[in-house]
Amino acid sequence: MVNSKGEWVLSSTKTASSERTIPLGPTIIKLLKEHRLWIKKNKLFYGPHYIDSEHVCVKESGEPITPSSMKYNTNKLKKELQIPFNFHSLRHTHATMLMENGAKIKDIQARLGHSRSAITIDTYSHLTEKMQKESVDIFERALDDIK
Repeated sequence: MVNSKGEWVLSSTKTASSERTIPLGPTIIKLLKEHRLWIKKNKLFYGPHYIDSEHVCVKESGEPITPSSMKYNTNKLKKELQIPFNFHSLRHTHATMLMENGAKIKDIQARLGHSRSAITIDTYSHLTEKMQKESVDIFERALDDIK
């Protein structure tokens, strides 16, 4: 979604790898189904005033949520929680959680749409305490194997 002459329109993605299918688990599917029910209820409530579209991320009235409204709400939440982050931080958190829990780099790369795994590693593999502890534990097991 891009702003073209003051109007939000759907546009093509930046790169070919940006268009991809991302597998979802049962937790996210359940949330999406609940969200679809919320949309249907709002459609009934607003009746002919509901703005019908194919968008998933919509306001109560059906109006699509734009990048600028996401930025506004993220800034509002940031101030309320007093945590320094932006909307893109959620992508970073997602990738870090996958890495910390043993997901394969190639899978994370595909999920994020990176052209090379080196980009994924360089961008998201800052060491967390959990990853550092796991490295110590791996080394300790390796030393035990030598004994």
